[in-house]
Amino acid sequence: MIRSRALVLKLLPLLFLIAFLTTTCVDPSKNSENQIVALGAVSAKPQEEIIYPQNASVINVTSPEFGAIPNDGQDDTQAIQKALSKFPSGGRFIYLPNGVYNISNSLHWPTGERYRSDYRRTILQGQSKDGVIIQLQDKSPNFQNSKQPRPVISTGFDPDINPKSEDFKASLVAQRFDNSVRNLTINVGKSNPGAEGLNFAANNQGAVRSVKIISADRQGTTGLALTHGEVGPLLVEDVEIVGFDNGILTNNSINGVSLQNITVREQKRAGIYNGGQVISLEGFSSFNSVPAIINGRNPNEGNDPGSTLTLVNAKLIGRGKAKTLSAITSVGFIYARNVVSSGYKNVLSSNARNATKTLNNAVINEFTSHPIVSAFPSPKRRSKGLQKASLQLPIKQFPKLAWGNPKTWVSVEKFGAKPNDQKDDTDAFQAAIDSGATTVLVPQTGTFTINGSLRLRGKVRRFTGTQGWIEGNGEIVAEKGTQPTLIIENFFVGFGSKLKWIDVSNRTVVYRSVTHLDLESKGNGDLFIDDAVMGKLRFLNPAQHIWARQLNPEGNAETNIVNSGAKLWILGFKTEQGKTKIETINGGLTELLGGLIYAAGKQDPKDPLFRIVNSSCSFAGVAEAVFDQDTYQIWVEETRGNTTKTMTRAKIPGRATANGVVMLLYTGFDKLPK
Repeated sequence: MIRSRALVLKLLPLLFLIAFLTTTCVDPSKNSENQIVALGAVSAKPQEEIIYPQNASVINVTSPEFGAIPNDGQDDTQAIQKALSKFPSGGRFIYLPNGVYNISNSLHWPTGERYRSDYRRTILQGQSKDGVIIQLQDKSPNFQNSKQPRPVISTGFDPDINPKSEDFKASLVAQRFDNSVRNLTINVGKSNPGAEGLNFAANNQGAVRSVKIISADRQGTTGLALTHGEVGPLLVEDVEIVGFDNGILTNNSINGVSLQNITVREQKRAGIYNGGQVISLEGFSSFNSVPAIINGRNPNEGNDPGSTLTLVNAKLIGRGKAKTLSAITSVGFIYARNVVSSGYKNVLSSNARNATKTLNNAVINEFTSHPIVSAFPSPKRRSKGLQKASLQLPIKQFPKLAWGNPKTWVSVEKFGAKPNDQKDDTDAFQAAIDSGATTVLVPQTGTFTINGSLRLRGKVRRFTGTQGWIEGNGEIVAEKGTQPTLIIENFFVGFGSKLKWIDVSNRTVVYRSVTHLDLESKGNGDLFIDDAVMGKLRFLNPAQHIWARQLNPEGNAETNIVNSGAKLWILGFKTEQGKTKIETINGGLTELLGGLIYAAGKQDPKDPLFRIVNSSCSFAGVAEAVFDQDTYQIWVEETRGNTTKTMTRAKIPGRATANGVVMLLYTGFDKLPK
């Protein structure tokens, strides 16, 4: 409840804005998908038109070998499935040019060989989110049973496989590496009540990017199902879901999901139903007559599965019967900040044990369902009579560049790079970089070797692979250049490779969708990292700001992430094995929003999970999964001056599933950042 007249007056502009958005949204009585418009953060994103040159080694489903023909009204299921199935674990881009592709049955990732190449390293890439439409036929016979949901697209399993078979059991393990679905629309048609739009599984590195999932008549069980086995860590970014019972559904307690810029509307059960997962969500819009978020199974019965939600920057617009409901209902753990609601009875109700029960206001400034913990006292930010306890580093949107004319791209093969010969390709790569082209391509034709020092400089603004495979004992260095932004994306570095990534530039650098990104940064330009797995990260310049999402640092040889004086913001984090995971020193600032600590492997009881030395940190929504007694006993070791204190695991609330705990908010700073 808003308790003071002065506060009401201060909130009036915000409430008027909410009312305006409510009255200008799509009319829910009109079912045509043409009525749909993206609102909020998603609408600000530029549309990408992704076209590859002939030498990019992408698999075009419209080529004669596969024979999909968009816009002809004929069934393209077999043609697209043939392309998907041809390269199990091949790291291939299955590419769809703009058009409508009619299908009558599920599409699924290649079955491959059990535990070796099954359902992994495959990317379904559309030309554009609005231009590519995968259209399920109306009244499709296989999608009629809502009690047995069937995905239109499945990345983790073949929907026709026997669920009692060994192959199906193998599909449940966390081995779905490097899967992605990008830049397209999935429309499940009409009268398909058993349809799931996309059942997505990826592990360590993988993303759903720039995707719409639509039910033309709002039927169907789930838009985006994150439900098959141990899902994550993975990234969901710039996604809109219209219709279905649930917009997004999870049902497992590991391995963590990172989401940014998500819009859901017109669901029948919940915008997001979190059945146990660790969710990190920033930039969320919901337009619904049902709860925007249900966090935890059976919230009315107080059954807590350890669902952990970190929610930042959300608008939750209720319609119709929403006025009798809470915008968020929970039986799990919640950290929430900057959340506004309208049209609901209240913004939050909770049935979790030992937690705050109800928030009757329409706005969440900052909220933790369970107590804040700290080793030292930390100040709270006071603004207009409100308090905020976390570090609150500024959030900057990840850059997207216009897709250059493919005729102007250059491939490293044109300059003599040869895959699979194990000879050093550094000189050929450098010649491509120095050719004057703005986009340099590393095609997926095999493994290239970098043993020297490759300098990304000059006019290059996009250094891209079509999941290009590289290895070696050299380095790839982002340097100064004539372009203000450099994007490095879609690379797989071989296991055991000693290749290093280095940033020494003064411009914006983006590392996106990279497996084995061992990075040292001394640059002072803005740095962005997303959808990446690595052994270590080193941020060594106090002048640098870093924004990262869906980080998967692993390894037990040394501290995984060291922030020495820089400003580091992380949305979504999953890690395993021993050693300290984040160390912040030399006056650095680190803010972590959501993550899963999978305590697998031997832990030295002297190693803290997080270390702070005369620096400033806040850690929100950090959950643990552990299946033995060998786990972190010191969660935070903090030093101020010459005094060191620890926050032990025993002082952190328990998580009912996976034998873990949840540190909902740790504050570790003696003064607020400027």
